This record gives sequence, C-alpha cells and structure tokens, in this order.
Amino acid sequence: MNPRSLFTLTLLAGAVLVPSFAFASGGAPAHMSLNEILWDLGVKALNVGLLGFFVIKYLSGPLNRLVEARSDKIREELEAAKSARLEAEERLRAFREKTARVDSEVEELRKQTCADIDKEQKLILKEAKQAAEHIRQHARDTIRQEVLKARDDLHREASRLAADLAEDIIRKNIDSSDHDRLVREYVTDLEAAQ
Repeated sequence: MNPRSLFTLTLLAGAVLVPSFAFASGGAPAHMSLNEILWDLGVKALNVGLLGFFVIKYLSGPLNRLVEARSDKIREELEAAKSARLEAEERLRAFREKTARVDSEVEELRKQTCADIDKEQKLILKEAKQAAEHIRQHARDTIRQEVLKARDDLHREASRLAADLAEDIIRKNIDSSDHDRLVREYVTDLEAAQ
C-alpha cells in the first residue's frame, strides 16, 4: 500500500472515530433540537460516505488485485488439480491395462505350463515304457543265456557222469584178457587204416 493511501485511511479513521470517542467520554447530550440531530446525522452520514469513498477509491484497487491474485492462484490450483486428476486417471487406466495384461499373461502361462506338464508326463511315460521294455528284453536275454549255460553245464555234467559211469562199468566188467584183445583189435584197425 502506498504512503498516500495510508495517510488517507488514517484521516478517514480519525474523522469517524474522534466523534465516537467524544460521545463516549461525555455521554449523550441531554436535549438536542431537531436541527442539531439532523446536523449530527448529516455529519455522520458524510463521514460514512467519505469513508466509503476513500475505501472504494484507495482500497478497491489493492483489494481487486488481491482478489484477482487469489482468484488466479485458485484457478492455477484448480488447473493443476485437474491436470493431476487427469494424470492420475491415465495412470490408473494404464495400471488397469497392465493388470488385465498380467491376468491374461498369468492365464496364458498357466495354460502353457499345463501343456508343458502334460507333454513332459507323456515323454516320461514313453521313456519309462521304453526303459521297461528294454529291461524286459534284457531280462529275457539274460534268462535265455542262463538257461543255455545251465543246459550246457547239465550236458557237460551228464556227459562227465556218463563217462565216469561207463568207466566204472568197464573197469568192473573188463578183465586183462578183454583188455589185451581190445588192444590187438585197435592195432589191427590202425594197420588197416594205413
């Protein structure tokens, strides 16, 4: 506020307040004539009018500037709030889109995982069947070889037992004359073969 406006306000306040102080200190006059009452009323009306004039003249500009500044500030804050609200709504929309995408990605991942698990189960079952078949075939081959080996062992054992039995029978039944005759026959057969 400039010094001129401050001086004017001081004068105006003095013009209004001095009569009020005077009235308060001495009390009201006992009897006033109509002219005195009208004069006093006219002075008070003039004081109020001057006060209103000076207030409007000198304070209306600063008050208008103050109101305009406040109005501009409120307008700027409203614009900032509107901008912030729009930005928040955009971020919310983007977040909801991301959430929707995440939900669909999670569902897609779940389906893919289920498909992978099914595929892996089938592969494991196939490999297990192949391994079982390989083990069965190996067991058959091993059993077949063991049976053949056992047969060979039995044939050898039977042959050895038959030879031992034949030897025992021959030893028991052949005497020295039979032995000499067999040796002569063998030598004869060898000479004939040459």
